[in-house]
Amino acid sequence: MAHHSRPHPAEVGGPIPPRRSGTRLRDRGRRILAATATAALLLSGATACGGAAESPASKSSPAPKEPFAPAQLAQAWKTAPAEGHSLLTPLMATWRTKTAYYVGRGTGVEVLDPVTGKPLGTLTPPEPDMHPCGMTEGLTADGLGAIAWIKGDPLHSKASCDRVSLIDTRNGSAIVWTKQVSGALMDGKPLTDDTTRLAFVAGGVLAVMTPNTVVGLRADGTEAWTWRNAGVPLNEYVLNWAMSTHHDRIMVVIGVQRAGWRYWVVTLDATGKELSPEPVSIPKESHVDVVDGGPMTVVLTPSALGGTKDPELMTFTREGRLARVIPLTSGAGPVQLNRSSRLGRSSRYGIVFNGSTAYVVAGDPLSSSSALTQIVAFDLETGATRWTQPVDTLTIPRFLGSDQETVYVLGGKATKDMAVYAYAAKDGARTQISTVKAPDTFLSLGDVAVDYGAGSLALTEPGHYSYGTVMFRSPTP
Repeated sequence: MAHHSRPHPAEVGGPIPPRRSGTRLRDRGRRILAATATAALLLSGATACGGAAESPASKSSPAPKEPFAPAQLAQAWKTAPAEGHSLLTPLMATWRTKTAYYVGRGTGVEVLDPVTGKPLGTLTPPEPDMHPCGMTEGLTADGLGAIAWIKGDPLHSKASCDRVSLIDTRNGSAIVWTKQVSGALMDGKPLTDDTTRLAFVAGGVLAVMTPNTVVGLRADGTEAWTWRNAGVPLNEYVLNWAMSTHHDRIMVVIGVQRAGWRYWVVTLDATGKELSPEPVSIPKESHVDVVDGGPMTVVLTPSALGGTKDPELMTFTREGRLARVIPLTSGAGPVQLNRSSRLGRSSRYGIVFNGSTAYVVAGDPLSSSSALTQIVAFDLETGATRWTQPVDTLTIPRFLGSDQETVYVLGGKATKDMAVYAYAAKDGARTQISTVKAPDTFLSLGDVAVDYGAGSLALTEPGHYSYGTVMFRSPTP
C-alpha cells in the first residue's frame, strides 16, 4: 500500500523503515560532499541559557487590531467531508482571496465561495490525468500560488510528483505555466518522489524541493538556479527531508546514511547559494522539522511512540550556523505542539513566532484537575521563559496569529462557545476580545487546520471525518 506522508527522521542505529518511494530513492542512491559528511559540530555544545522568569500580568489591555477585532463570530457555513482514497484526502493547504476560498488535498483543489461556502468548482489541472501532490502554504501579495502534480495514478509505486504550476488567483485561477522539475540524475534517471515542497522566497522566486535538489523558478517560469545535495557523485545515500523559506533564506533538512542516519540543516540564500551546512544531533525516536513562520528555526519533537525528551527549538543565524537550543519546558506541564502532517509538505505545529518570541501551549488540556492550560512565551535570544498565563480549563487552545504587541488565542471547547483572547506580548496580560459561537458539529481542535483573517475563522479537517471546512464570521446585523 502506498503511503503519502514523508517519514520523519528517527535515528535508531539503522536505516529508516522505507516508504514506497523511499525504497525507490535508496535503490538509486544519493550522495553528499565528504566535507559535509565529516563535519563534527553537534548541537549538544549549544545550550539554552537563562532561567524561567515569569512576569505578573499587568493591568494594561492590548488594543485589538483587525482582523482580530470582531466582537462575535458565528458559523456561516460548513462543507461536507472530503471524499476519496484515505491516502489522498489529507490536507495540503488553504488559500484565501476576496472571491474564493481554496482547500487543497491530494484528491483535488476545491474552490469555495467565501461568503456562502458553495462550491465554485475545482482548480483544473494542466492535464486531465494529473493529481495535486504539493502546494504552497499561502499566496504571495500578488495572489500567486503554486501546485505540484503527479501525472498518472497517484497511488502507483512509481508515482512522480515532478510537475509544478504557477497559479494566478487574480485571473480566474489561471495556470501561468507548468514545468517538469525533477531531481539530479541518478543511474541515468531523474530522481523523483511522490510529494514535493514548494515555497516562495524573496524576489518572487519559487523554491521547489526535489529528493536531492532545490530548484528556483522565476515568475516567468525560467530557472533561476539549482542547488544540489553537495557532491552528488559520491557514494552515500542522502535524502532531503524538509524545506522552509524565511524572507531571503531557505532552510533544508537533509539526512546522510552512515552507520545509521546523520542529519544536517543547510541554509541557502535567495540566489541558491549554500551558506553553511550545520550538523544536528537527533535523539533516538525523535522527529525533526523546519518550522514555517519561524525565524530560521528547527523543531525537535519526541516520538509519540516513546520519546522521553522535551521538545526543543533550534535557532540558526542568517549564515546558517546554530545559534541556540531551547528546551521547551514549563512548570505549567508538558508543551503541546499539536503536530499535524500535511500532504506534500512539512508538518505544522501549534507554535507562533513574532520577533524574538516563540509562543506555545503547555499543560494537559483534557485534565479535570484545577490546573489550567497555559500560554508560554519563550525568549529566542536567551532561552528564558518570558511569561506564563492561563487559558481555560478543559480546553485545547489554538493560536490565531500575532503582531508586535499581541498574540491571539482561540480557547476552544469543541461543542461550546469559544473565546478569542489577546495576550500582551510584554507581560501576558489577557483580554477577551471575541466570542465564537458553538458550531453545529464537534470540533477536534487539536487536529484542525486554523485559518484566521479578514474578520473570519476557518477550521478545516486534515482528513475525511465529519466535515470539510467550517467558516465563522461576524453575524450579519
